[in-house]
Amino acid sequence: MKERIRHWFHGISFRLFLVCFVFVLSSEAIISVLSYRYIEKEITTSQLDQARQMLKKEEEYIDLYFLLVQNTIAQLSSSSASWRNDLDAAQAALESAYGENSVMLSDVYLIRDDLSILGGNTVTKIMNDAREDRRPLYELAYSNSYGSVSVSEPYTSFFSGWTVTFVRAISVLGEPMAIAVDLNLTALQERLKRIGGSKSDLQLGIMDREGRVILEPSGSRLFKVNDHRLSFDGRDGRELVEAKDDVFEERIEGTTVTIMKNINPRTKWIIFALYDGTGLQTSLNRLETFFAGLLLLGFVLSIITAALVARMIRTPVNYLIRKISLVQQGDLNVIISGSRKDEFGKLALTFDEMLGQIRTLIEHVNVGERKKKEMEIQVLQSQINPHFLYNTLGSISNVVAFGRYHEVDNIIEALISILEYGITDFSDRVSLEQELRNVRDYVYIQTIRYDCQFDLMEDIDPVMRELPVLRMALQPIVENSIFHGYAGGRKSGSIRITAQRRGGKLEIAVADSGAGMSEEQASKLLEPGPAENNWDRRKRIGLYNIHQRIRLNYGEAYGLSIRSEPGRGTTVTLAFPDEPAQEGGSR
Repeated sequence: MKERIRHWFHGISFRLFLVCFVFVLSSEAIISVLSYRYIEKEITTSQLDQARQMLKKEEEYIDLYFLLVQNTIAQLSSSSASWRNDLDAAQAALESAYGENSVMLSDVYLIRDDLSILGGNTVTKIMNDAREDRRPLYELAYSNSYGSVSVSEPYTSFFSGWTVTFVRAISVLGEPMAIAVDLNLTALQERLKRIGGSKSDLQLGIMDREGRVILEPSGSRLFKVNDHRLSFDGRDGRELVEAKDDVFEERIEGTTVTIMKNINPRTKWIIFALYDGTGLQTSLNRLETFFAGLLLLGFVLSIITAALVARMIRTPVNYLIRKISLVQQGDLNVIISGSRKDEFGKLALTFDEMLGQIRTLIEHVNVGERKKKEMEIQVLQSQINPHFLYNTLGSISNVVAFGRYHEVDNIIEALISILEYGITDFSDRVSLEQELRNVRDYVYIQTIRYDCQFDLMEDIDPVMRELPVLRMALQPIVENSIFHGYAGGRKSGSIRITAQRRGGKLEIAVADSGAGMSEEQASKLLEPGPAENNWDRRKRIGLYNIHQRIRLNYGEAYGLSIRSEPGRGTTVTLAFPDEPAQEGGSR
């Protein structure tokens, strides 16, 4: 299962799936992001344009108030000549002017020289005694040219609360007076709320040139009004008045606020709009949720699209792989081409034609197959003989290096015996006893070379010693036991050789009690291919060559099998046909 998953991940269908998935999803993501940015920009621009329009409406409404006050004062001035020193007529005119505009005005009254008043409001008609707090209004009316309307600074009125008063000098009833009109700031505040609508992120307000709030921005969580002074983020609202730009941004408590302002030319008031973008952010949050759902839908559609595209490739490819696997197993009569008319159909047709040519070539090759096997055996054997010579010469070199000259003759005799055995032109088949005698000579040389005791034990019936085996089949296996089982000859150990007949086969087992190896490592020794290091290469070549020689000579049913366990040794079993003993089989 793991192998199939790994193969799928490395297959072209997965790569095609991945490319289609990434392409579709990235395209959808890019379009979504660009759309979001475009909509965000458009909404922001629209909100700011709306804020500008509201600011303009606020200014127009202030102009309307100013014109209303001017008209009221003008009407009273023009009608004052008809009063003819009649206080009741003056009182009636004031009441009429107030009654007509009571929604927008708090009071309409005359301030006399002694600071008493004639008022149109019911309260001021009753409480009309002289009050010193009216003096600034009276003096303001006479500080400007006669007949012009002046606007007071915002102040707290005993009758109207926080208010602004428009005044004008006038001579009535034979004495100098001032016409005063108090604005209804509460009504003006409600009007500005209606202009701003239900938007919590847009506040409208009015300040005078000294930074005093005439109408405060209602519902603002970022701007505070203390003692009729605007403050934000620990700063004085006068900064808004003194700012050079009509539109600018301020960072207040982590929120970017857009501030727009205009100066009313008649009243010199600062009319401003504060836009903190909370409504915009709410809209954008909903928009982000929408686009997140859109991305999720795009993710699902990307998977489906990529899967369909990959399936269009995977289905015919898997069909070709199944058919080609049958060919790999030896069935050359497979017909791959079908009804497809696309590139896969042409590929299958081409492969069918190639199989036809291969079948024709095989018919010609079968004739020379035996000769080919004989040549392969010679090549395999030529790879083994230099390997033997290298090890035995190394043994002689070590004996001389150690100064044990008395053992040189015995080693040379053993070396000559091994060379004669390995390079003669005799038949490739020898008796088991001959092969064992060659192994004894080899073990003797390795014992001298490594100065270790390698006990060679033979548990073989005398009758089976005369059965035929391949020449040079056992010695490379014993060599592997010494080099790899006993740490390259640095450890002593035993090597046990047994033989038995079973199922029409002669099975010879070479076992050691050395380092051993894992089952995966053992299985690779009989496979062709590159090795990781020199030791693995030598071990793999030796065992693989013997395995191939046996199979080339006797067929696929024979050869080598390896059983090993780390720390408990290795057993290599050679399987030969159980043939009768050869005559004259001694060396």
